[in-house]
Formats: sequence, structure tokens, C-alpha cells
Amino acid sequence: MATRSLIELASTRSSARVKDNARIVIEGQDLLGFPYTEDAEVYDISQTGISFYLKNRPWIQDPLEITIFPFDAKSSGFFSCRKAKGTVVRTGGISQEDKQFVAARFEN
Repeated sequence: MATRSLIELASTRSSARVKDNARIVIEGQDLLGFPYTEDAEVYDISQTGISFYLKNRPWIQDPLEITIFPFDAKSSGFFSCRKAKGTVVRTGGISQEDKQFVAARFEN
């Protein structure tokens, strides 16, 4: 199977992604099926998906509950956030903080 270049992959995305570092909270299940809740930051986001780094390692197709707080929020007030359901579509490299890259598609 031939690998595709990053330019080809970027051109096949359905929505343009925007770099961001808003605070998010991810709820899901780890590789052993135990529930977790983890604070993270958005790496990039679009109308159809989001990516971020997690210490927990989800499987492809795992469902996630994603709480996104406004970029300019001074506190993590419950009513200032948006909740979304997502599905893990890709995982990738490990950061210096031993966190795994995760890309998720928003569910309608």
C-alpha cells in the first residue's frame, strides 16, 4: 500500500482545521475498558472534528464525550462550555509529555 503525502491527506479533509489551544475535557474508556476523564488542550479543530493529546490511549472507533470551553474563559464554568460526542478516527505519535495524539470526528 502506497503512503500518501501530508499535502494529499490535508486536501482530502472535509473541513479546514484551525489551530487552537482552548481547554477541553475528554471522557472515554481506556484500553482496558475503564472510564477516564482527562483535561487536555485542543491541537486543532474544524466543523467536523477535533484533535488533541491524551495520556490515556483510546482505540480507533472509541466513543468520546468532549467538553469544549471558550478560548477566553477565565474559569471552567459549566455553563460556558459546549458538549459534543465524538469518535476516535486516528491516533498518532507520542509527545514529550508522554501523551498520544488523538483525532476525533464529531457525531451529528
